[in-house]
Amino acid sequence: MKKLLLIAIISIAFLSSCGNSENSKKESAKQDTTTSESTAKEKTYVKVMSYKDFVKNVWDFEANTNEFVFKGEKPCVVDFYATWCGPCKTVAPILEKLAKEYDGKVDFYKVDTDKEQKLAMILKIQYLPTVFFAKNGAQPEKSVGAKDEAFFREQIKKMLGE
Repeated sequence: MKKLLLIAIISIAFLSSCGNSENSKKESAKQDTTTSESTAKEKTYVKVMSYKDFVKNVWDFEANTNEFVFKGEKPCVVDFYATWCGPCKTVAPILEKLAKEYDGKVDFYKVDTDKEQKLAMILKIQYLPTVFFAKNGAQPEKSVGAKDEAFFREQIKKMLGE
């Protein structure tokens, strides 16, 4: 219990210290609204994921606390981000492009760590962006920090055995 509490405190402190001022949040939210309005007509291939969605579609860590048991039918990529995070904004269009390209082969999700703090804490997401790569029969792999398209493409090919 003490360990979980310590992890929670560290996670909250980190998220608070990453330029998470009210002004940057407001400015970021304003930009996101403008962007979403202009692209509202375009289909998005990366699905927004909540705590419940993660437990249902990726890993039910409530039932399987000691081992990772993948719940999905297809390999998946999960992007943990925040709206105020600059590097996250660099990664998002790359993952959207790859999600469109691998539609039907790989599921792509994104989790807003400000909205899903409990999930971020449980999964020990300490830096953003953090991207999980998960598939059946293997432990998930985690990438921390902004990476280029070639990196993500290589990880996806590896998951698919290409």
